Amino acid sequence: MQYVMKFLALSIFILLVGCKEQRVPEIAKKPNILFLFTDDQRAGIIGAMNTYDVLTPNMDTLVENGTSFTNAYILGATTAAVCSPSRAMLMTGRHYFNIEPNVYAQFAFPLEDRGKSNKLTFPEYFKANGYNTFATGKQHNGKDWVERGFHHVKSAFLGGMTTHFGTKVKDYKPETGWSEPYQQKEKFSSEVFADAAVDFLGSYSGENPFLMYVSFTAPHDPRTAPQEYNELYPSDSIELPKNFMPEHPFEIADEKIRDERLAPFPRTDSIVKKEISDYYAMITATDAQIGRIVKALEDSGQSKNTIIVFSGDNGLAVGQHGLLGKQNVYEHSVGVPLVFCGPNIPQNTKVDALAYLHDVFPTLCGLTGLEIPESVQTKDLTQVIKGETRTVRNSMMYAYNSWPGDLIEGKGRKHNPGGGHRAVRKGDYKLIVSAKHDVYTYQLFDLKNDPWELSNLIEDENYAAVKDDLMNELKKLIAETGDPADLTKKEFGLFDNPEAYRFR
Repeated sequence: MQYVMKFLALSIFILLVGCKEQRVPEIAKKPNILFLFTDDQRAGIIGAMNTYDVLTPNMDTLVENGTSFTNAYILGATTAAVCSPSRAMLMTGRHYFNIEPNVYAQFAFPLEDRGKSNKLTFPEYFKANGYNTFATGKQHNGKDWVERGFHHVKSAFLGGMTTHFGTKVKDYKPETGWSEPYQQKEKFSSEVFADAAVDFLGSYSGENPFLMYVSFTAPHDPRTAPQEYNELYPSDSIELPKNFMPEHPFEIADEKIRDERLAPFPRTDSIVKKEISDYYAMITATDAQIGRIVKALEDSGQSKNTIIVFSGDNGLAVGQHGLLGKQNVYEHSVGVPLVFCGPNIPQNTKVDALAYLHDVFPTLCGLTGLEIPESVQTKDLTQVIKGETRTVRNSMMYAYNSWPGDLIEGKGRKHNPGGGHRAVRKGDYKLIVSAKHDVYTYQLFDLKNDPWELSNLIEDENYAAVKDDLMNELKKLIAETGDPADLTKKEFGLFDNPEAYRFR
């Protein structure tokens, strides 16, 4: 009964964020933008998507009030910190092979590069077009691009991962620079960032439209949600995913890195159930804070003229295929939620068009009437959202490689040097090519009939033509995206030319 009562208490947020009459007339200006971004939230981890048994009443309301992309993905990464290139692609609308990084793969965009075509970010672009820009939460690509893109920064975490109680954050204003770091040890990270967003909405009085970038650090580990959310998910009540495995069936890139060593090998039912329990608790705790932010938007009178985008920076295995992390190209790790709500956006609509997370930049341009910059390499999803076309691409590629920075410096790697994956999806079929040492492994899945990627069809002669078609498509996409991978060489040519695998 206590779990039911807690769920009912959480569910009242639905009432707070549902559609209702505004208290002020709609403002005749370009729409505001509220971007809500989670860290390591897998596609389908929203109750309304009916894939996983997780409580997300506020995310559910966003799905009900907007258009959701059920086939949204990231392109991938060549670093175990997948979120960094993912966020860089989101910011620039460019494939990560064509973005200049710093040595730590944090994709800093130096001030001296201001205006260069491959450095332009969407907050900077909207700022230059009259938007009042605000950011809070995780900023994983260095300080310079934050300074360029935002008028106001409150409670920003500059880094990749951190504790969720006592997160060290900073504020920034152009006229005063960065504050000293400070902490709120009694507050969960998502609450700290929601506080900053709510304060901005409560005090905003500008005539210009605003762009808010609210970037949570949850549900990234350490998965330490407030206790009341952990109580919602007793470990013994968690259902294991259909593709749970004690170990991955063959050796792959980065299978023993930090993310994978969070639990012992082989995986056991009880350990994975506990990992899933903690993961769900983090998501539900963050969902409650999303409810606070959308309620503040409603109270501000701006919601009818605001585009809300909800997404995550990458997925996470959490026990699927014998893995815990995101350093692979299975659906659970490259798939992300992607929801658009707002004026002239169809409600309670799910579309299956193939979409990249870094389509967001050109799509926001399309939805607000701004010209798409020439630097952007991805697609505007506006016509899909409006129902004018079913798709903007017929295929897409996914990529992952061990980051070769240590190889370049001649230090080697402590765990699993080398290895990588390339994958392509076309229609219902997906081909994964994995390279490790001298071994290439091929997997072919029919995602319509096998969404859990369990039945490898690569040896089935009935699918020989499908394999050949997908392999040709993959080679074409590798060339189009600027990927240096060579599918004829050991580990895609990583060791032959490690410099080529630096982000460019």
